Amino acid sequence: MGQQVFIWQNGKLNKQGAPKNAKDALRDPHALVWLNLQGDITPCKELLSDAFKLAPITIETMQEARERAKFVEGHGYFYLVMHSLIFDDSTETGDVPKLDIVFGRNFVITSHQTALPWLDELRASLRTSTNAADLMGRGMARLLHTILDTLVDSYFPELDEIDAVIDDLEDATVNNANDAVQGRIFRLKRTVALLRRVISPQVEVANALVARTGDLIPTEAEPYFADMHDHLIRAFEILDAYRDLMSGLLDVYLSTVSNRLNVVMKQLTIIATIFMPITFITGVFGQNFAFSPQVIHDNGYNFWFVLLAMALISAGQLWYFRRRGWL
Repeated sequence: MGQQVFIWQNGKLNKQGAPKNAKDALRDPHALVWLNLQGDITPCKELLSDAFKLAPITIETMQEARERAKFVEGHGYFYLVMHSLIFDDSTETGDVPKLDIVFGRNFVITSHQTALPWLDELRASLRTSTNAADLMGRGMARLLHTILDTLVDSYFPELDEIDAVIDDLEDATVNNANDAVQGRIFRLKRTVALLRRVISPQVEVANALVARTGDLIPTEAEPYFADMHDHLIRAFEILDAYRDLMSGLLDVYLSTVSNRLNVVMKQLTIIATIFMPITFITGVFGQNFAFSPQVIHDNGYNFWFVLLAMALISAGQLWYFRRRGWL
C-alpha cells in the first residue's frame, strides 16, 4: 500500500513518510494536511477514525472497490466519491477506477485502489516550493479544486483516444465490414456506455459541491469550482455524442452488409437469368425429340446454328441489363 502525507505548516511544506505524523498537524487550525492512500486502507483505519474523525460508514465505503459517484456530509467533514477514466486503445476497453475524497476545514484525504498517473504527477509537482505554495499554501479549497480540476482534465486525452478509434472504425465499417469490425463496434459501444453511466452522476455531485459545503469553500473560490463543473458537463456531452456516433456506426455497418448482400444477390440473379432461356432451349429439344430436325441431312450444321442463337440471346440480355444500369 502506498501512503503519503503532505503537511503545509508555518509557511512551508513538510513531507512526512508516515501518515501518523499528520495527527499532530491536525491540531493546528492553520495547517493543511493532504493524506494520499493507495491500495488497502485497513492499516490506516485507526488513523482515519482517531485523527480525522471519520465515521465507520465512511471508512467502510472507502474500502468498496465500486461505488456510484456521491456527495455525503459527515460530522466535521464531507465525503466525495469520484471516478477517473482510463481507456486502453489496444483492447478498446475502458475502466473507471474510484477515487475517494474526504475533506474538512484543514485536511484533504484521497484514497484509490489503483495508481492514477494524473494524481501522481500532481503530487510530484509539490517538489518545487513555488508549486507547493500555490497548491497548499492557499488553503484547503484551492487544494480540493486542483485535485478535482486535474481529475476532470485527465478525461479529455482519453476521450481523444476514443475519438481516434471511432474514426478508424468508421473507415473499417465502410471499406471492410466483417465480423471483426462488428465485434469492435459492440465492444466500443459498451465501453462508451460504461463511461457515460459513471460520469453522469458526477455532474450532479459537482453541482452540489459548492451549494452544500457552506463557508468551507469561500465565495471567491466558487467560480473555479463552477469552471470545473462546466468541464465535466463538456466531457459528459462528448460521451453523449460518442454514444450517438456508435449507434449510427452500427446502423452503417448493418446497411453496408445488407448492400453487399444485395449486390451479390443481383449478380447471381443476372447469371441465373442469362442461363434461363438457353437452358430452356436445350431442355425442350434435348428431352422431347429423338434427334434435332435436319441434323441427319445437314451434316450437323443445325447444332452450330442453335449455339449461335443461344449466344445471341445471351448477348442481347447482357446489352439490355447494361442499358438498364443493372450491370
